[in-house]
Amino acid sequence: MNEEIRIPLHFKEGVYPFASLPAGTEDDLVLCSESFDILSYRVPKQKNTVRLYSISKQDILNYLTATYRSSGELYCVELRNGEDVSLVYLHYLDAEDAKAEVLDFAEQSAAMISDELLCCRDKVFRLFIEHFYDGESFDYAAKIATEEDRKTLLASAGDRAEDPKFLQMLINNSGNYPYDNRIPCDSHTIGIMLQCAPCALYEFVVNEMTKRIRERAVPLLDKTDDFQFVASEYD
Repeated sequence: MNEEIRIPLHFKEGVYPFASLPAGTEDDLVLCSESFDILSYRVPKQKNTVRLYSISKQDILNYLTATYRSSGELYCVELRNGEDVSLVYLHYLDAEDAKAEVLDFAEQSAAMISDELLCCRDKVFRLFIEHFYDGESFDYAAKIATEEDRKTLLASAGDRAEDPKFLQMLINNSGNYPYDNRIPCDSHTIGIMLQCAPCALYEFVVNEMTKRIRERAVPLLDKTDDFQFVASEYD
């Protein structure tokens, strides 16, 4: 049976566990705890519904918190379990506020990915940027292919080793390189941020992160002469 959890959109400044929030009013964010540990809500003043998975009723009772701005307006709803913090909802003031919040997180994410990329001490042949968004699930990651990875891949070409078109397709497909080379961002948080936004920001966040990784990481990598930076959306 579904159960409603009501979070006031206005309250006193501060961070509050769910149990200490006042009783619901008509001006609420309404979360719905559904079967199979699904938590859903309709974004206020918008038509889209956000769904989060693997969130039990006990998690909601124990860890759900709401943070309010100095103005008393709701800022965000999170699940806080010690240092483990997971975004549930982000309340934007307007489209410009949404863009600023997303840009700030994009900058942090690009810096984190760049730092991890720069831990690579091998010769880099390709740097792939892979991204995806279907209105609910978001994914963004950088993936390095080293010169050794290329050699290993070409050695597996078998009887097509003399086919130049096939070899180009082989080495330029990020999926052919080890998954362990992949460095993702916090896809959950950005996915929630995008779904809560009053405007379309997917291309904006992808472009901003990609630009920063290209500027920050690529010049410092030890690259092959035929290095390429390849950014693409997958489906």
